[in-house]
Amino acid sequence: MGVGDFIRESRRILKLATKPTRKEIWLSTRVSLLAMFLVGMLSFVVQYLMTVLTSGWGTK
Repeated sequence: MGVGDFIRESRRILKLATKPTRKEIWLSTRVSLLAMFLVGMLSFVVQYLMTVLTSGWGTK
């Protein structure tokens, strides 16, 4: 693939690309926030469980 082909393909893609609508942006934002919340909750639960399970280790 030469430089000319790359430029031609890039132009074609840019012509087909459109800006996302408000609805699409809001949906992406909600999905991202939900994913961050779920990952945070999962890490909190794992940390809590590890704290509870290892709290008595090394005290004997």
